[in-house]
Amino acid sequence: MKNYRAIIVEDERLPRLSLLQKLETYHPDIEVVDCCESYETALTAILRHRPDILFLDIQLQGHTTLELLHELKEAIPLPHIIFTTAYSNSEYLLQAIRFAAADYLLKPVDVSDLAKAIRRIEERDAATSSSVPQPQTQSGKAPFRTLNGTLYAGKDEVVYVRANGNYSCIVLTEGEEIVLERLGVIESKLDKEHFIRAGRNLLLNRDLIYKVNHKHKCCILRTPAGREYRVELSAGGVDAVEKR
Repeated sequence: MKNYRAIIVEDERLPRLSLLQKLETYHPDIEVVDCCESYETALTAILRHRPDILFLDIQLQGHTTLELLHELKEAIPLPHIIFTTAYSNSEYLLQAIRFAAADYLLKPVDVSDLAKAIRRIEERDAATSSSVPQPQTQSGKAPFRTLNGTLYAGKDEVVYVRANGNYSCIVLTEGEEIVLERLGVIESKLDKEHFIRAGRNLLLNRDLIYKVNHKHKCCILRTPAGREYRVELSAGGVDAVEKR
């Protein structure tokens, strides 16, 4: 198991000490190199130590850690991020997804949730170290990393995928899921014979394309059950679909 170096950024003393104690007790392979209680001290410590993991409270005095991450992103590759917060809020959740956070933990941090978050980081590192794309399972379904676990889906279930930076929305024949993976990674896991790039941020199931509307720059995808999905296209996307 890889040894990790971590920094805790938390402006409240008790939650900071509680998380530190849980890491020392249950995850001795993680070395906490610093604990910070403000935006300014956190920025300095992170640039100095270059940790592998950041445990970040969403709210800091006068700032948010999202501001901190934006500034760090200009200077260094971001480490693994685990957000901690006292608020169960969908806005925070979306922000965490945008930064491809390993997890989003509610305070007080549960020991089992903490273990799952760290395991997810280990799995990410293991996947990154291998240049071979993850194979499909015997059922023909590929694994996709979500914020709280893994989605297994195959070509017959994925209608289309729209990417937004570090995360993507996979629209399925039944519902949709936010996946913490870039479009290129998702494309490598799906059967390329059945999917087509329709622009920089869009992947379509070519078997489900029913109609292309040039005037309105969109296409209609229809499932075998008769459900239809209208997808906006760029000019280049229209051309790509027509040439499929």
